[in-house]
Amino acid sequence: MKDPMNPASTPDTENNGDSSPKQGSTPQVEQDAAKNADNTADSPSQDGCSDLEDSAAAVPGDAPVAEETENPDENAAFADLAARLGEEINDEDAPVEETANAGESDADSAPNQEIEKLKAQVAELNEQLARSRAEIYNLQQEYSGYVKRSKTEMSAHHAEGKKAVLQVLLSVLDDVQAARDAGDLKGPFEAIAKKMENTLETNFGLTRYGSVGEEFDPNVHEALMAQSGGEGEPSIAQVLQPGYKVGENVLRATKVIVNNPD
Repeated sequence: MKDPMNPASTPDTENNGDSSPKQGSTPQVEQDAAKNADNTADSPSQDGCSDLEDSAAAVPGDAPVAEETENPDENAAFADLAARLGEEINDEDAPVEETANAGESDADSAPNQEIEKLKAQVAELNEQLARSRAEIYNLQQEYSGYVKRSKTEMSAHHAEGKKAVLQVLLSVLDDVQAARDAGDLKGPFEAIAKKMENTLETNFGLTRYGSVGEEFDPNVHEALMAQSGGEGEPSIAQVLQPGYKVGENVLRATKVIVNNPD
């Protein structure tokens, strides 16, 4: 039946007859299908190759080929992740390095501390040694001064001792001289008196001085009386008591009567 709106169209029955096989042709179709199945079973490789060729031909020549490289965003993400991991690894390694450096610094500082302690001890010992030397020097100087003073004082004490002894003996010597002047010193007593006087003069330096006619010296003579007469300088008119010297030191002044010139 034709479409009244489209006269060129063919009826549905004709289309159905053209598109579907006729009942009389069904055995022939089944035979062709069986042959195709047998051919497919006999040569599967050829069909596979042909399918690959067909699929390759079906792909357009201008279609983009997937590259093996990754997406740039993913690359950036991986790079960021790797950088963070590297920082974490460095942060984890840093305490170990700091600990190692601290251990090395401690190991280096320990000998330096010992050296500083030894230097301090040496300085303290040197200071103590200097003080000890100064104390010893002061003691030596004090001892030297003491020895010098002792020698000087000993000499002075020795002289004072001799003077004290001689002063005690002066009265004995006066009696001996008085006996000699009176002519009473004779015999062995005169020899003993002379020996004593020589011993005192030799060992102690005791000498008698002052005689009539000597010039009067007020430093070594003691004038008990004075008389006028004579010429020139005052002189000794009479010796009342002889004087004695020890060296140049007057042990006792001579007591005299002075003769003053007119």
